[in-house]
Amino acid sequence: MTTYNGSQFIKEQIDSILKQLGTEDEVIITDDHSTDSTCQIIQEYQDKRIKFFKNPQRLGHVQNFSKSISLATGEYIFLSDQDDIWSESRVAKMLNLIKDAAPNTLVIGDFLEISSQGDPLSENKSLGETPAIRWIALSNIFLGRAKYFGCAYLFRSEFKKIILPIPAPIESHDIWIAMNACIHGKIVHCQEPTLYRRIHGNNLTPNRRRGLYKIVKSRLIYFWYLFGRLARPHV
Repeated sequence: MTTYNGSQFIKEQIDSILKQLGTEDEVIITDDHSTDSTCQIIQEYQDKRIKFFKNPQRLGHVQNFSKSISLATGEYIFLSDQDDIWSESRVAKMLNLIKDAAPNTLVIGDFLEISSQGDPLSENKSLGETPAIRWIALSNIFLGRAKYFGCAYLFRSEFKKIILPIPAPIESHDIWIAMNACIHGKIVHCQEPTLYRRIHGNNLTPNRRRGLYKIVKSRLIYFWYLFGRLARPHV
């Protein structure tokens, strides 16, 4: 999990995560130099599973996620935003899909949208079936058609050697991770709600879809770095 001035919702999110974890699991939280009470709220937890790191200066949300992922030591890595709520069976549902999956598999869960007060905003719009061909999935991501959000991701630790470090010009860790999964592994959809995604005035991901020109221009930057990584040995 990454945090930045998330005091309003952070406790509800952490509580929803902790109750699903075993005694040997961990919650990596990297704070991006918050100026509100976020750090204080996190530090009030007396739970050895929480490993909290404070950035001495702001990294931005993408590089903060890169840092958080790099610090994870577990076999399976779930990504989390600071303001959502995990569904009660998220961990079990998603682990069931990845345990016997091929290397570098990315499991992506569905979600329900809620308001700042926790009220439902819309019916669940399913991700649908997992794309049978990786290039179809990749083209959907390229064109901005795929409803993929990092807060709904699960992957194995071995995938870190491919996605990290996230290049500085990359503007979205969500897209970077999903594109790498298409090229080096596969994407699997969990067609059940795995979290409640809170929509409020300070969401990092804009609710309005950008124009096609801006989307394509942005995606070309991703491909520049993606194909550069293909030539890099993974150790």
